[in-house]
Amino acid sequence: MEEATFLTRFGSKVYLIHRRDELRASKIMQERAFADPKLEMVWNSEIASINGDDRLESLTLRDTVTGDERQLDVTGLFIAIGHDPRSELLTGGVDLDDDGYVLVKHPSTATNLPGVFAAGDLVDHHYRRAITAAGTGCAAALDAERYIAHLDHVASTAGPADATAREVEETVQVSG
Repeated sequence: MEEATFLTRFGSKVYLIHRRDELRASKIMQERAFADPKLEMVWNSEIASINGDDRLESLTLRDTVTGDERQLDVTGLFIAIGHDPRSELLTGGVDLDDDGYVLVKHPSTATNLPGVFAAGDLVDHHYRRAITAAGTGCAAALDAERYIAHLDHVASTAGPADATAREVEETVQVSG
């Protein structure tokens, strides 16, 4: 809801395509959306295809109740799928909190598994935005680079044959 109402600032018409006939958004967010004259709800629908030759021209929508299809002329598409972290793949490997978010060792992006770093929507309970994901993604890339550089350094020196996870973690946190 928040994304859809925000987009009405930039377009003459915003269609919110929703697969059901009711929303889960907070009541205040729903009221804002319903009051916005530029926002039109498209209930019980899903996108069957995205159409256009050199650019987006329309969407084929499928009614989730009847299965009927129809065309909706549009020139832009923004996809938002909610705020539940998609961390199913990580279950049993990386430590997760009760809500499914990946636990990291702040201020770094390191997880409980050496060499595994997490960023963006998987760790961000509060903002859950693309700019946050980009920023923490950059931080995770820097942490991973430092981790690899430390492993390379340990392998090339006369010291112990390999670094422990704790040594590497300390290097990443001190460097960051």
